[in-house]
Amino acid sequence: MINKLVLLTGILLICCLLPHLMAQTGETVLEETPQTADSTSVAISDSIQAQQPDSLYYDADEILLDYEAEQIYLYGNTKIAYQTSTITSDSLQIDLKQDRAFSNGQTVLQDTDQIIIGTGVLYDVNSQTGILSEGLSKMDKGYYYGRVIRKVDKDIYDVDNGRFTTCDHAEPDFWFWSHQMRIYRGDKVVGKPVVFYVNHFPVFYFPFATFSIKKGRKAGFLVPEPSYNTVDGKLVRNIAWFYPYGDWADFTIGMDLMEKTGWKANFSSQYVKRYEFSGSSDLSYQKRISDNTTNYDWALRANHHHDLPERSSFDLNLDIVSNKRIWESSDDIDESLAQQLTSSMSYRRPLLNSYLNVASSYTQDLVNDNVYVNLPTASFSLPSRPVHEFFTKSDVEDVWWTKFNLSYNTSLSHTGRVTSSKRSFSDIIWSNTLDPADTTNQTYINEHHAGIRHNASLSYNWKAFGWLNFSQGLSYTESWFDRDRNQKKWVRGNAYSASSGVNFNIYGIRNFPGYKVSAIRHIITPSASVSYSPDQNRNQDFYSFGSIGLPSGRKSAYLNLNMNQTLQTKYLGKDKTQRRLNDFITMSSGTSLNLMVDKKQMNNITHRMSFRPPAMDPFKISIGTQDYTLSDIKLGYTADLSTTQNPYKVHWNDLDLRNKYLTQGISFSGTSPYTEYFPRAKNKLFDPYSAVDSLQVTSEDLATGTQTSDNWSISISHDLFAPSNLLKPTASNLRLGTNLKLTTNWSASYSAYYNLKTDELLSQSFQITRKLHCWQIDISYNRRNEFWDYRIVFFNTALPDALKFQTRDNRKY
Repeated sequence: MINKLVLLTGILLICCLLPHLMAQTGETVLEETPQTADSTSVAISDSIQAQQPDSLYYDADEILLDYEAEQIYLYGNTKIAYQTSTITSDSLQIDLKQDRAFSNGQTVLQDTDQIIIGTGVLYDVNSQTGILSEGLSKMDKGYYYGRVIRKVDKDIYDVDNGRFTTCDHAEPDFWFWSHQMRIYRGDKVVGKPVVFYVNHFPVFYFPFATFSIKKGRKAGFLVPEPSYNTVDGKLVRNIAWFYPYGDWADFTIGMDLMEKTGWKANFSSQYVKRYEFSGSSDLSYQKRISDNTTNYDWALRANHHHDLPERSSFDLNLDIVSNKRIWESSDDIDESLAQQLTSSMSYRRPLLNSYLNVASSYTQDLVNDNVYVNLPTASFSLPSRPVHEFFTKSDVEDVWWTKFNLSYNTSLSHTGRVTSSKRSFSDIIWSNTLDPADTTNQTYINEHHAGIRHNASLSYNWKAFGWLNFSQGLSYTESWFDRDRNQKKWVRGNAYSASSGVNFNIYGIRNFPGYKVSAIRHIITPSASVSYSPDQNRNQDFYSFGSIGLPSGRKSAYLNLNMNQTLQTKYLGKDKTQRRLNDFITMSSGTSLNLMVDKKQMNNITHRMSFRPPAMDPFKISIGTQDYTLSDIKLGYTADLSTTQNPYKVHWNDLDLRNKYLTQGISFSGTSPYTEYFPRAKNKLFDPYSAVDSLQVTSEDLATGTQTSDNWSISISHDLFAPSNLLKPTASNLRLGTNLKLTTNWSASYSAYYNLKTDELLSQSFQITRKLHCWQIDISYNRRNEFWDYRIVFFNTALPDALKFQTRDNRKY
């Protein structure tokens, strides 16, 4: 509890130096002040002060020396200082015969930021022990009180009728009381028995209790979580030991014990070293007993990032499980609903003004028990740059031949698909295994492919009349494969194509002087392009996998037509300034014509539209006969719609809009004021001895109450798919999310995912939070598919790890 017992240290120093002080000051006093007949004492008035070379300093209104009794008395505004330690009290007495020191009245001990206040001190110099009466101290995150505080060893203190609280009110809301309390300074507090009081009412009784007061990261056991449910029976979660490694890493070893269903062990670690590396890992192993069967499962999740020289970097992500059973009772909804897990490794290095990327991945299909691998993949892209820069570094004039640009990219890929239940390491790395049930020798249960792909593009862009944009391009692709569909080894193929396009912008502006919306600008961008590719039917013999493949098909030529439209606006903001909203409505339509056929050349027309209006602010509501303007409320809406059209089925009475996909969302958010009209007085006992914080404002300083603002939001999103009529969708889903600050201390959140088509609630969760000044309680409930779980956590906000009580349960329907 106490970093340094300042008073005792200071008194000890006084006693050690007392003979020297008396010899130095006493001679002068005897010369200047005559002794009285009935006393051998000498009085020194008018605030005598002394400063010694060893930094010992004392100050008092009056000093009295009794040579015969070997007593020293300091009276009035007594202060002793030594280095960073100071002692102030009403009076101080030093007994040189018994090597003891006493203080009377209020005594304040201070060492840097450590403050102890008491009514009196008794200190024995020889044993270096002492007693402090009616002591209280503010230390780190709590306040300590005790009728008697005794120093029994170097950093060990016993407290009689001790109290501990983290509440900073003058009248604390809660405290822990113990008849016998022992404080291990900088380590822990132990008490027996311990009673937990709330507003002077005893709530809990503990025969024995201990909690940590360590600063920083210290090794030790975490608070376990006992519980009970009908599936697991009696259980204890989080029996864990935490260990910090240096200043940059730590790990935790823990275990959950279940009466009926087995046990689960866990190892987790995290580390970070700035500008070098960072990462974390989590390894679990469990014994699960269910339906008279016992299964042993494990899960590994880890990540690592490493910064290497020359702006290179390395990343590793592992996410592997032996079986999904290990996540059946998980609180994480992503784990319980996971269908695939992917582990990856990547390396990135600068090369020729771009980056070389090398990676590999391992994907588990948890539903079908398949494995997909990429071991490895590599890619490099050379950004588009003028061709003349490859031949000259000097500046050239802006002439027609400087508008030629060249780009290049290459990729390497090895992919594998392993479906056999008994897979070996060679199956995952390379082996191809035919399905023994297939007599045609065409189906594989383990299949791998490897290849390299190169692509180079040459483009030429120019502008005519200052507004008409032309672009032409040639593209060549070549791929090398380990084999083709005819089982011919190490084959190559190629493909090329050409294109030419044109586009321009049309602008229209309409002004509305004097209105909140002052102007609307309409931008229309029509574009047309022609693409051509020769007959590439020969490429059908090649596989397509990963990023490796070649276009295959007959000779083709297409005319592509697109029309993009954008609406932009200027409007008057809440601060009376002009604001611009870009692209609050965007629309695009496009189609292509097959120039190689004579009939029905036009393909389907696709339409897309997005609506992004500005959020409405302020927002006015009416309650009864009164109107209330909520200036910080914002109402927003977004919508996206896509559809297709068969041009040969369009009629005046039927536009034949098909495959409609609509997503829309509305959000309601803002800030609300909360007023506390009866603020509680703070504990200011230590303010006169603490450094003043000019930014700190206490509740007493606000006569009319304290106001705070907290954000809240409500959001609803809806998506649907309809082959024809939007009112008759084949899929329709609704998502709701809310975060509400109900009062200063109450808040709630809720989310739900609802299938409107099947009238089924797929998942929902809610959480209620109640702040209790220095405590907080969180009650949460989650339900998804056939699982549900709940959790109740009651914790101290200052010491959330040491003072936490929680219970939870989960179950399958």
